[in-house]
Amino acid sequence: MEKPILGLDLGGTKIASGLVDLRSGGLLGKGLLTRKTFDPDRDVDIFGSLVAAIHETLSSNDMQMADIGGIGLCVPSPVDPKTGFLYNPPNLRGWANIPLREKLQNECGVAIGVDNDANAAALAETRWGAARGLSRSVFYATISTGIGTGIIINGAILHGKNGLAGEGGHVPLDGFGREKCGCGNIGCIEALASGTAIVKLARQLLQSRSGHSLLWDMAQGNMDTIDMVMIGEAAKQSDSFAQEMIATQGMRLGLWLGGMVAVFDPEMVVIGGGCANLGEPLFRAIRQTMIQRTIHPKADEIPIVPAQLGAASGVIGAASLL
Repeated sequence: MEKPILGLDLGGTKIASGLVDLRSGGLLGKGLLTRKTFDPDRDVDIFGSLVAAIHETLSSNDMQMADIGGIGLCVPSPVDPKTGFLYNPPNLRGWANIPLREKLQNECGVAIGVDNDANAAALAETRWGAARGLSRSVFYATISTGIGTGIIINGAILHGKNGLAGEGGHVPLDGFGREKCGCGNIGCIEALASGTAIVKLARQLLQSRSGHSLLWDMAQGNMDTIDMVMIGEAAKQSDSFAQEMIATQGMRLGLWLGGMVAVFDPEMVVIGGGCANLGEPLFRAIRQTMIQRTIHPKADEIPIVPAQLGAASGVIGAASLL
């Protein structure tokens, strides 16, 4: 029997892990496990948290290191997939320029695969999820706190010369505007259409406009509590302001994707992340704008679909690196 692969999805606040059967792409045993990225009561640093997550996953499934075929890790950072060298993760401040694969191999003594988290999720969705069965070109975008992208060409991740391709969330949509991105650039699509960006816009507009929105009631006057889940719920209750926010997000994403499909000509666009849960109102606005604002003559034939693997996509994708 082929040994399972242990998949790790490192995030800014949590680490997800699980054992993956690469024949089916399914999680085995205890399924998806999570722990804090930073846990001062038990771990001294992020690497300590990763190692603890590995041993916790093995222990929870009554397994030893010798029982697995290797460890796949995806990280929210530019990373060299050949060497496993991690560069500068924007959401893991102070943790950069680390030979991560080498450190994990020395610690665990098994084969290690490391890649960017959006690349890993794109691979998982292509092999096991929404784009299963497609082989030529898939464009994946995760829309949540930020925007990450992964590009699959002929069934493999497009890495580019230095392994740094696919940072589509940091393509400027308005390079002369005011919105500064976490990467330091101005007007990236992440700074304009991520969940964080739309929530920021909604709070600003609510404070400057007259008129009523359900969001006032749902937030009980505290603008800091407004998030994309709340905006989605208000939109379902026919709140025109919340619907306007979702339409604005879809329009901005559609403009951006119009450029992406012109460059990559994908068979399918897959959208994951928390904002995908906004459903058809968001997808409808994306499709409409993308079709109208691209040179691609067959953009209306490119499906734009929600991801299928949900919270497990990073873990399954990480395991698929091996």
